[in-house]
Amino acid sequence: MKRLSTVTLWGIYSVWRRHAKVYQKTWLVNFLAPLSEPLVYLVAFGYGLTPLVGEVTYTGETISYREFIAPGMMGIALLFQSFFEAAYGSYIRLSYQKNWQALLTAPLSFSEVFLGEWFWAATKGVIAGTLTGVIAILLGLYQVWHLLLSIPIIILGGLTFAAFGLLTAGTVRTVDQINVPIFLFIIPMFTLCGTYFPRETLPSTIETIASILPLAALIDLLRWPLGVPRWWLMALLWLLFWMFLLVVAAAKKIYPRLID
Repeated sequence: MKRLSTVTLWGIYSVWRRHAKVYQKTWLVNFLAPLSEPLVYLVAFGYGLTPLVGEVTYTGETISYREFIAPGMMGIALLFQSFFEAAYGSYIRLSYQKNWQALLTAPLSFSEVFLGEWFWAATKGVIAGTLTGVIAILLGLYQVWHLLLSIPIIILGGLTFAAFGLLTAGTVRTVDQINVPIFLFIIPMFTLCGTYFPRETLPSTIETIASILPLAALIDLLRWPLGVPRWWLMALLWLLFWMFLLVVAAAKKIYPRLID
């Protein structure tokens, strides 16, 4: 293993490419979930609830319910794919398959292996978020140039939730314990952060808690075509803060497990 502080782009890419080659072997199956889940959600909630909900007021503008939930579905796809790849995939590679340990016998540093894992999990989130955006475009709920301009936000979201997944992989001791952050954080974010309804309809205490969670900031930023939030810069900085906090915590949890 090279020195901890040694970081090269080639080292990071070699780890990322290793996971990408494995992913390519079953790419058709791997593309099924990112394509089918948002399509089912958009059809079920968009077309099923629109006759009941009608229109939604967002940042002072009245929009259809389908337009409202489309960016939320992009955020959900990002959250699920990046978090679960990092939490389950990295945990299995760390604790069962020992891929981390094997990679460190090559001329790679811990930082390169860690960053390669992080970027790969974020890549899966970016793929899912982008595919969901393409489906929203095909359904007339998002414009092509909206999606292109949203790519930096999608990447930031993927990095944030991939870091959360790595923190989980470094913290838990059994695969069953991964359910704890899922029940405590992932499901509350999934349901309360403004994905399916404006957070303003929640009781004030729950609204405040939901607004603190990173998915709320991500969805607010992804909804910029419907209306730029008043505090968009604060939301961006808040999401960056979450990303740095989670990735530093993840590195501090995983590194000791490799040198013990």
